[in-house]
Amino acid sequence: MREVGVEELVATTDDPFLRHHPLRARRAWRSGAAVVLDGAGGRPGAPPGRVFTALGPPDLLGPLMHDLAAAGEQPLRLTVDVTAYDVVPAAWHQPAPHRWHWMLTRGPAPEAAASVEEVTDPAEIDAVLDVANPDSFARPGTPGVECWLGLREAGALVAVGALVRQPDGSGHLRGVSVLPAYAGRGLGTALSAALTRRGLAGPGVCSLGVYVDNAPAVAIYGRLGYVAAHTFASGTVSA
Repeated sequence: MREVGVEELVATTDDPFLRHHPLRARRAWRSGAAVVLDGAGGRPGAPPGRVFTALGPPDLLGPLMHDLAAAGEQPLRLTVDVTAYDVVPAAWHQPAPHRWHWMLTRGPAPEAAASVEEVTDPAEIDAVLDVANPDSFARPGTPGVECWLGLREAGALVAVGALVRQPDGSGHLRGVSVLPAYAGRGLGTALSAALTRRGLAGPGVCSLGVYVDNAPAVAIYGRLGYVAAHTFASGTVSA
């Protein structure tokens, strides 16, 4: 185990999550392909505290996590590769983690429906999110949001989603939401395609996070060319 600088880590890794996801980490530890980051983001609105992200093969990540726990390093929340969930140290146990995919595409860019438009009215956006996705990771005013795209029916906004431009220039989809009354009509696919097409402009990489149990969304993203680069378990660590 050795502590490494975050900039050094990003510059020397082949892992797409580490290269394209904004880490905002204060410290990082590495053991071969296993990495633990301290301060690598966190769920919007979560209480303040240390947030650890741990990824890599279980045979290397398990000992790295145990060494850190033995040294007194203690997170409030932990995100860990699900393949290493069973080797998380007892002090870092998550009693009720959420499982989610971090998915990535490098193109080709999907065709985008002409009916998708840019939305600039925060009240309109919030009205859709309040009903369709109240826990959205993006809201009007969220840092890094490049644009909101949406779809209308009879002039009313019924679907909306955000494109975040990551520090390295790659795109990241957030808050893709369709009002329940309009589900099953392909609006989520059309909106996600338009966001992905715009997100791929630049370095040609676009990513997103989606809960494992959201099968319709996972299927949509698969059809648009996304693949799961990591599957994580995230949650508050038991006291």
